[in-house]
Amino acid sequence: MSPYAKAGAASIRTTILRIAVLFTLLVALWVFIQSGIPFALVLDLKIDRVTWLQTLSGWLFVASSGWLLYLLVHRTLNAIASAEEGLKLRDRAIESSVSAICITDNLAADNPIVYVNPAFERITGYSSADVLGRNPRLLQGTDVAQPELLSIRAALRDQRPCHVVLRNYRKDGSMYWNELNISPVRNDAGAVSHYIGVHSDITDAKTHQDELARQANHDSLTGLPNRNLLHDRIERACARTQRFGDFAAVAFLDLDKFKDVNDSLGHSVGDQLLRAVAQRLESSLRAMDTVARLGGDEFVLVLSDHKSAQSVSGELQRIVESFAQPFTLDNQDVFVTASIGVALYPQDARDSEALMKNAELAMYRAKESGRNAYRLYTVELQARVTERMALEGMLRRALERGELSLHYQPQVDLHSNCVFGCEALIRWNQADLGMIGPAKFIPLAEDTGLIVAIGEWVLRTACLQARAWQDAGLPAITVAVNISARQFREKQLLPSVARILAETGLDPGQLELEVTESVIMHDAHNVVADLQAFKDMGIKLSVDDFGTGYSSLSYLKRFPVDRLKIDQSFVRDVTSDADDAGIAQAVITLGHTLNLRVIAEGVETPEQLAFLRRNQCDEMQGYLFGKPMPADEFARLLASGRTLA
Repeated sequence: MSPYAKAGAASIRTTILRIAVLFTLLVALWVFIQSGIPFALVLDLKIDRVTWLQTLSGWLFVASSGWLLYLLVHRTLNAIASAEEGLKLRDRAIESSVSAICITDNLAADNPIVYVNPAFERITGYSSADVLGRNPRLLQGTDVAQPELLSIRAALRDQRPCHVVLRNYRKDGSMYWNELNISPVRNDAGAVSHYIGVHSDITDAKTHQDELARQANHDSLTGLPNRNLLHDRIERACARTQRFGDFAAVAFLDLDKFKDVNDSLGHSVGDQLLRAVAQRLESSLRAMDTVARLGGDEFVLVLSDHKSAQSVSGELQRIVESFAQPFTLDNQDVFVTASIGVALYPQDARDSEALMKNAELAMYRAKESGRNAYRLYTVELQARVTERMALEGMLRRALERGELSLHYQPQVDLHSNCVFGCEALIRWNQADLGMIGPAKFIPLAEDTGLIVAIGEWVLRTACLQARAWQDAGLPAITVAVNISARQFREKQLLPSVARILAETGLDPGQLELEVTESVIMHDAHNVVADLQAFKDMGIKLSVDDFGTGYSSLSYLKRFPVDRLKIDQSFVRDVTSDADDAGIAQAVITLGHTLNLRVIAEGVETPEQLAFLRRNQCDEMQGYLFGKPMPADEFARLLASGRTLA
């Protein structure tokens, strides 16, 4: 073949080869473009060699020869490099995350862990080698009763995201609170191939949150549930009772005369006592019961799962008796009792507020009955308390309405048979109810604190009246005024008495303050100092109702008093009861031994008077000579000069 023929044949082969390569290239381009795979091709059309170029999806051959033709498709090698860099960035971000990340394989049996980041290892204490191939439930250990685990199972079953807070356990067994977010990862076919879990250790935040909740629901002094949590405990007890058909009870407990402990021993000891009471109550109750503190010295007990009202009563009696044992505080024994009122569910009330209200009403009934006891709520009690509340409201307005007045009962010297003084006794003539006896409203005034204002009014009125009698030219007499325990505790009695004497101009020697022996003996050390201050002012002092309390002769001899009063309960049967006669004789003898005058109150018969004279009693007061009378009537008595026959 001639050289020209050979050249023509070569040219034809080259052309055919070029056409074939171009066709193949075009087909390859179409396939890659349709698949969306990023790639780049380089073609040398001289076709003197064939090379291969690696793409993301495998290998692609490239024929090359002579001169170069660069065909750059819209997805270039730069796109490939950018994609690879993005993957590296995501890997670094996951590795650097402060949150623990765990990926599980949903297509494998038991959804095993296939990846954890360094934060997972740091938070849990497990290395990747410890957990790869295992289910994440290993983090719950044996604590598998958490309700949140049911939420996780339901989310995995429904192939949806999930957010829970769990108790998890580190490799060393320590517990931490885990805020967990789980998200499904789907493959190109739309199936969930993996789950990714993001763990956050929120132990510190959860502890702080729990502490705030504890402070909101528990008493800071005793650690007991407070009013907020108490209502929930009552509602739970009621719901349980309704379900099982037994009895639940709410008991309102108030310490008796707790203020006296604070006043005499100090608030620090009072706080110690409250904590000790809380501990004793908790130890006396069953685990299913609740003891809460409302504030001050008020506690509420929630008792459930009782089969009868008698069972509730038995438990409450046991609690009352537990207060017979002293509380040891600062190396001294402190005795305190409790009054308890009880309301039963469902017969007494059907909600927490009503149960507490009725239990409190019953507690007041226990107080009125002498304290150191429990009382069950009754419908009749509601009526009594309603009446008491109405009476309290009227008593608060009695002073401003001018409904209070004083009557004066004469006191007679048994040697001269002359009137030497009188006792000022309060009376209340209520506009709608008429005359109300002191025995009915004085205890109410003591409990509510109204006795302080009322007592000051009595003292001022009596001093004004005594001065008015003197200015009218009547014989100068002593006026005796009763001082309550509440007035002593207020610590304002001494300046109040001094101010009233100065304002009224009454000679201090014409004023006598009567104090019951129970008031004196409760805080003897401080009371002796106050009594001495009154004595230094020139005021006379007497011990009222002597013999009815718990006198200590070692203290009595230190009291700067002038007179002992024999209580009328002993005088009443002095001629028929040997014991009462013996007590009266003993008081007279004791008074004379201590250089005190003795006055008997409630003398109503000549026989009683004769007994007192025979036993050298110094003075008397009672209906035998004169009943309590208004100021104008008493003035006429003084003016008449009448004496005891």
